[in-house]
Amino acid sequence: MIRVAPGDKHGPYELISSIGEGGMGEVWKARDTRLDRIVALKFSKAAFSERFEREARAVAALNHPHICTLHDVGPNYLVMEFVEGTPLKGPLPLAKAIEYAAQILDALDAAHKKNITHRDLKPANVLVTKQGVKLLDFGLARHSHGPLTDTDATLTKALTTDGQILGTLQYMSPEQLQARTADARSDIFAFGCVLYELLSGKRAFSGDTAASVIAAIMEREPAAIDVSPPLDRVIKTCLAKDPDERFQTALDLKRNLLWAVDVRAETQKTPAKFPWLWAAAAAVVEAGLTWVAVRPAAQSNNSNDVYWLTILPPEDGTIDSFSGVDISPDGKKVVSCLI
Repeated sequence: MIRVAPGDKHGPYELISSIGEGGMGEVWKARDTRLDRIVALKFSKAAFSERFEREARAVAALNHPHICTLHDVGPNYLVMEFVEGTPLKGPLPLAKAIEYAAQILDALDAAHKKNITHRDLKPANVLVTKQGVKLLDFGLARHSHGPLTDTDATLTKALTTDGQILGTLQYMSPEQLQARTADARSDIFAFGCVLYELLSGKRAFSGDTAASVIAAIMEREPAAIDVSPPLDRVIKTCLAKDPDERFQTALDLKRNLLWAVDVRAETQKTPAKFPWLWAAAAAVVEAGLTWVAVRPAAQSNNSNDVYWLTILPPEDGTIDSFSGVDISPDGKKVVSCLI
C-alpha cells in the first residue's frame, strides 16, 4: 500500500486526517473537491481486481438508510459516505439491542434481495449514529476459495506471530471456515454472533488461538445467557451449524426476533393485570400452602373469565385437596375458594 499523508490528493479527493487502519487497508477523512463534501477514503493494500470493482459497483447501487453509501471506486481506494458515530458494543439494554438488531436486519434484507452478501458482519463494522446504525464495508469481503490463511480478507487484522486472535474470525460461519461459498445465511450466522454480544457483552465464540476459535464455531454451542426462552431460540437458530437449519432470510429472522420480544413483554405484564389474583396467591402461601400455577379455567355458562389458582398442601398435608380460586371477570374479586 502506498504511503499517504494529510494534504495528498487522489483524483478529486484531498486527504484531511487518518480515521483508522484495518486488515484491508487504511481509512482517511477527505474532501471531495468537486462537490465540496466530506467523504471517507479507504485505501487497499493491493490494486483492485476487476471482480472486486464489479462487486463494489453493485454495492454502490444500494440505497438504504442503514447502509453506508459507496460513492466511487479508485485504482486502489473506495470513496464512501463519511459517517460520524461509534462502533456498536454490548451489553445494551434489551430494547436498545433489539432496535439496533432490527435496523441491521433491514439493511441485510435490502442487500440480500439484490444478491449481495456482507461476509464480514461484526460490531466493528456497525456504527451507531444519531439516526440509528450504519453498516460499513458492505459486501466488500471476498469469497473464500481455499483454506484460511493470515492474509484472508475476512480476517480483518489477521493473526499475530504468537497466534493471538485480533480479527473477525469469531464471526465467521462454519461454511466460511470450510472454504465453502458464503451466502445470506452466512450473514445470518454472523448476525447471531452480533446479537449474542449485544445482549451479553461477550463473544459467542472465543479462544486463545485460531484453532480454538475454529473448534468452538464448528463443534460447540455458546454459553447460555440470561434471555427469555423465545429469544434464546432465535439466537440458537441463527447460530445453527448447518445453514439449512438457520433462518433463511433476514426478513423472516426479524419477524421472529420481534415476536420473541413481544412474548416476553406480554409475560411481564401478567402480574399487573390481575393484582388481586397475585394477592390471593400470596395469602395462600402465608397460610402454609404451596402455589403452583395460574391458568384460565374452562369457560362455562356462569362465567366467561374465570382464573384458577392451583396449589398444593404442605408436605405434612392436613388438607386433602385445594381445587382453586375463582377470580371475577374484572380481576378485582376472589369469587370462591373450593376445598
